[in-house]
Amino acid sequence: MFDIISLAGGSVIGAGIAWILECWVGLFLKQLTTEHSKGFAQPTSANNSKLFERLGIYIVMSITTALLCVWRQWSPELLNDLILVSALVGIAWIDRKTLLIEGRMVSLALLLRLLWLSFFASHQIFDALAGLLIGAGILYFIGFLYKTIRHHQGLGEGDAAVLGLIGMWVGWRGLWSVLLIAAISGILIGGISLLRQKPLSQNFTELLQTQIPFAPFLCVGGLIVYFLQEKGFLGVFYGF
Repeated sequence: MFDIISLAGGSVIGAGIAWILECWVGLFLKQLTTEHSKGFAQPTSANNSKLFERLGIYIVMSITTALLCVWRQWSPELLNDLILVSALVGIAWIDRKTLLIEGRMVSLALLLRLLWLSFFASHQIFDALAGLLIGAGILYFIGFLYKTIRHHQGLGEGDAAVLGLIGMWVGWRGLWSVLLIAAISGILIGGISLLRQKPLSQNFTELLQTQIPFAPFLCVGGLIVYFLQEKGFLGVFYGF
């Protein structure tokens, strides 16, 4: 009986989170078009959320939250999980649409994580901050080297912030696995997507210079590593 209540309550909460994220994404896109009306594409059917995409977000968030409620049994860890899932879904959603990272969403998630740690797991604060600093530093350094060698922006500073945010949950030791999953999925999924959208007149060199959002792959890697850590598969992700 309690599991049924948890599933129902979690579904409602998940739908509510999805609605908040949809509103946030809409406001972010509206702000972009207002501030950069000449440099940013006006909303079109390609830029706006299509119906199936919006429904997908609602379904995924409702199911995910319901399962988390059953697993966590309404413990403080449930709040911690929802902060991470909500932030990463929102960040990935916006980056996929705009190739931009919503800094306010990252900042809010960082603040909420610090508050949660202060109340429920103060002994983990040092490891979380180490994950933040090392995660952000890794991608910033990689991006700096790439730009120095290739004279072309490869990774945005926002991607570094996203990995730092993920590091607040997985710790510095889990970052390598996040990067590995993000890199492999980015190459496979991003590469296939580019090839499918490639115009016949475009050569391979130009194709490699096409920008693709990397934050969604970081978010997927972060969620996979975090939940596997929570289930006790620590040795697999601390051995790199």
